[in-house]
Amino acid sequence: MTLSLAPALAKPDSSAGAANPSANPSSMGASPMKVSSLTGEGTITLPDGSTYKGELLNGRFNGRGQLVLADGSSYEGDFRNGRYNGNGTLLLADGSRYEGQFQDGIFNGVGTLTQADGKKYEGEFASGQFNGKGVLTYPDGTRYEGQFLAGQFNGKGALTYPDRTSYNGDFRNGAFEGIGVFTLPDGSRLVGSWSNVRRLSP
Repeated sequence: MTLSLAPALAKPDSSAGAANPSANPSSMGASPMKVSSLTGEGTITLPDGSTYKGELLNGRFNGRGQLVLADGSSYEGDFRNGRYNGNGTLLLADGSRYEGQFQDGIFNGVGTLTQADGKKYEGEFASGQFNGKGVLTYPDGTRYEGQFLAGQFNGKGALTYPDRTSYNGDFRNGAFEGIGVFTLPDGSRLVGSWSNVRRLSP
């Protein structure tokens, strides 16, 4: 079944989150789409040139499917009630890629986000942000492994720089905050209590 929709019918919002996935990485697909009253499997062309191929329930994307947006972004995976829900892979037009769990159109659960600038995050998400345990790697080799809250280093973690300088301890709002060990490239160690010391944050 192939259907071309009239311009008056709903079309997806493909603008949100596409330009800067690090700031708002997963808002694409957050608006539910109802395109007709169809149930079954088919291919649908939307007024802006976007296409959907997959399962439908009462006119909404529901089940497994693939959505290719007019700007070149695409999503393949699970849909529920017209939104990304479950497991899927989202490719943004700038080359960023997310593979993992979604809830109501946003990253939620466990996933891997590889951004166009080379940053890579593997771990837990909540409400579209790094939240929980995860590993964030930067293009220069800098690596953070530990706890995140609302996209920031927060809790226990270890941050290692390319020159082998490292910090292992407490973080708060992206800064060294609390008890921790700072290790220098020559192996010397500074152990103590830190307050709002920043060198790098997400």
